[in-house]
Amino acid sequence: MMSRSIEFILRDEIFAELEIEYPDDHDTNLLDQGIDSVGFIKLIVSMESKFNIAIPDEDLLFEKFSTAGLILNYLTEKTIA
Repeated sequence: MMSRSIEFILRDEIFAELEIEYPDDHDTNLLDQGIDSVGFIKLIVSMESKFNIAIPDEDLLFEKFSTAGLILNYLTEKTIA
């Protein structure tokens, strides 16, 4: 149930603010959705702000956040832990 609200915030707030279309397929690479390095930084900052988490430097790899599915899994782990 928690992941639903995480997905809602991710889609309707974070992706909307970044003007990136939220992919229907959670395995779609965000590079294909038009995210660039600046967009990636904005994504990280926005996730930290909206979910009140700190993403450690060692996690700041695009590969860890390259799809909506990976982002949802990460946020679910961080917000439940």
